[in-house]
Amino acid sequence: MDFARITRQPSPFIEWRFHRDILRARDDVNVVLHTHSTFSNYSRRARACIPCFHYMVAVAGGNDIRCSPYACFGTQTLSDYAVKSLEGRMPALPLATSGLIVTAQTFEKALWLAVEVETLAKMYVHGAGYRRAAVLSETEMAQVHEQMNAWLRPSARS
Repeated sequence: MDFARITRQPSPFIEWRFHRDILRARDDVNVVLHTHSTFSNYSRRARACIPCFHYMVAVAGGNDIRCSPYACFGTQTLSDYAVKSLEGRMPALPLATSGLIVTAQTFEKALWLAVEVETLAKMYVHGAGYRRAAVLSETEMAQVHEQMNAWLRPSARS
């Protein structure tokens, strides 16, 4: 991708940096989707992860949905936090007070994941969100990841 092209006039959208930096850092990513969907954005106001209150949390690449630290939108610091927070994790990352980033190989997969994370954020805000949520154990989440791999990667099915 010609990153020099996006920095020329007319000015690109102010949050272009993390798109560029994630694409540079991750050769397994073709799409960086950024949205300010209602519940993903709202749930990030707490600046904490969404715990594994539901097994579908695993689609975000871990046992929780990690949130990046806060930095002002449009800054290199926010981009650095996004890249760092995605390390060892794929493919979704809520940004503290600045929306949701989803990464994928295709736009269709990125859009699907954005909808899934938004649904989980809505469930968390309405249901378990700011009360003490029951969470799945490490053992239960290990089984979830095993099942998720078989489901999302048909070649892994036995």
